[in-house]
Amino acid sequence: MIRLYFYTMLLPLLTAFLFKFGIRPVEPVVSAKATFSIASTIPICGSTQTGGIPQNLLNQPVTLRAKIGTFPFPTSTKSPKAQAFFEQGMVHLHGYQLVEALRHDSTMAMAYAGISRAYVQMEFQPYAAARKAAEQAKALANRVSDREREHIELRFAQLKALVSVSDLKALDEYRLRLKTAIKRFPNDAELWLLSGNSYEESALGRGQGSSPASIAIYEKVLQLAPNHPAAHHYLIHAYEGMTDYEKAIYHGAAYARLSPRLPHALHMYAHDLMKTGNVDEAIAQMKEADAIERDLYAADQYKAEYDWHHGHNIALLALCYQYQGRMKEAEELSRESYAMGFPTDTNFRYYRKKSLPELLFDQERYPEVLPIAQSLVKASTPAERLLGHYFLGLLQLHEGNLAGTRKSLKAAEAQLAMIRPAYPTTRLHGFVKHYPKFLAVLIRLQDKSTNEAGLQEIREFQKMARGQFGPDGWVEALYQLEMIADAALKGPDTNFAKEAVGVLAEHDPAYPGTHYLQAKLAKLNGDQKTASQQRELAIKGWSKADKEFTQRIF
Repeated sequence: MIRLYFYTMLLPLLTAFLFKFGIRPVEPVVSAKATFSIASTIPICGSTQTGGIPQNLLNQPVTLRAKIGTFPFPTSTKSPKAQAFFEQGMVHLHGYQLVEALRHDSTMAMAYAGISRAYVQMEFQPYAAARKAAEQAKALANRVSDREREHIELRFAQLKALVSVSDLKALDEYRLRLKTAIKRFPNDAELWLLSGNSYEESALGRGQGSSPASIAIYEKVLQLAPNHPAAHHYLIHAYEGMTDYEKAIYHGAAYARLSPRLPHALHMYAHDLMKTGNVDEAIAQMKEADAIERDLYAADQYKAEYDWHHGHNIALLALCYQYQGRMKEAEELSRESYAMGFPTDTNFRYYRKKSLPELLFDQERYPEVLPIAQSLVKASTPAERLLGHYFLGLLQLHEGNLAGTRKSLKAAEAQLAMIRPAYPTTRLHGFVKHYPKFLAVLIRLQDKSTNEAGLQEIREFQKMARGQFGPDGWVEALYQLEMIADAALKGPDTNFAKEAVGVLAEHDPAYPGTHYLQAKLAKLNGDQKTASQQRELAIKGWSKADKEFTQRIF
């Protein structure tokens, strides 16, 4: 779970990319058959999903939308409408409506260049559709300015670097080409953005893996254009990566202010509101994002399952409801997620299956978890099967069946071994590898023979969990650290129990569950005054919780 919510990429794809506002392939770009028979993929916060979008949806015309942010990018088109759609497309690629721009100016070279960039995020090597769109842009290069031609040539430099994501020489050449372009056109904000993206691990960089060098570049963009939504978006991810959540909130607030009708802008702001104790406002932002999305689905007449962002937003919203003990609302969203199809890539279908059994297990509704786990172990993808064995292991551990739990752990590890920790499944491996690791930790906690080496293994997992800074990863780590601390308090090692509760408090001192376990620790140590104080803080933090939840806890 290196970054469960991987890094949730740039303003581009992160907001309604293909469908919602979306990329509509048309004949001048590349035939529908050519585009979507190549494993076309849609980014999920740094990961990818493959194909499966109905052609009638892809060809459906889009409209200009208000209050999603502005993106000044002058081009040589003579059509104001084409220019307007192009700039709206840039807001979404930084969700692309560039094909819509071509409906109004079929000779718009920059629209083809932009579509090429979009296809880079939609397909695996050899990037045939992206290259074809770049060639079409190049064929029209005699109609555009020198600055636009520079952007077109950069398409080929990036594509060369993408032939092998490990080709560092080609990546350096791409970066150098960007530096040269910026020297020629120092006021071109988009060139600066591309440069910032290029300082990620590969030429596939799209904002979510920003380094300190990238931060300086995105800050330069804000000097050129203080209200540039993409720069604020990338800086959110960058500062999250540095765990500087206060700066991330600053840019999150700016992004939401500049793009108040862009669901992902509100969602991004919610990331760090959640991590800094303002869960009420995080919930409000995600609820508004959800309402905007549902209005769009009704207006444009397509299913929510074709929008990766919807599933992600409601999953995180459910986790925030769980944070406040609002289990009924969390369960409603988790059941919606579980029932949703995942047509774009079955390999990532597990993502929509995990929230419901996690929530049910947390509420000790074990008989309801069992059939879900049994169904998952028979699923068609290794990630789903891994998840199924993980939940079977949790159930066996609850029953005190350590031998059965170890067997489930071994089965989960076997499924993980089927997911290569290398391109193109690197992200998927990172997403799911924590499940067997956590199960192994829970076995250690229940195994009476656990020694200092075993405790060290637990500490290493806690450190890994504390390192999660993406929103899903951060809050899921919170609940894992809570389970570890709760299990430690029930064990014989009071020193480790104190240590585990302390780790939980370091991760989130505001969480009501943290106060609840601090109260239990204080009571264990005979400190009734502290126990009472912490218990009251837990009750206050769970003041909006369901009645059934508070009765079960208190």
